[in-house]
Amino acid sequence: MDTNRFKASHDFSNVQKNLHNNSGYSVESYSQQAKDYIHDMKSKNQEATKQGFMTQAQKSAKEVWEEIQEITSEAWEKNHSDEKK
Repeated sequence: MDTNRFKASHDFSNVQKNLHNNSGYSVESYSQQAKDYIHDMKSKNQEATKQGFMTQAQKSAKEVWEEIQEITSEAWEKNHSDEKK
């Protein structure tokens, strides 16, 4: 197994392919997230704004990126130390 390469679904050079390979990243899924955000804000008697939704999405993306960095760092350390043996 080649752990030094990202899965094809993480090919940053081809956004359309990424969207196709990761069904979680679609207009439909984000539409549902927007509906959920609007509903959540209404239930809290707060105004739902595009900026608020975008901020929430940005925080989610940052958390995912941090998780990816941690996993890839662990993979690198494991494989790099294996190479030295």
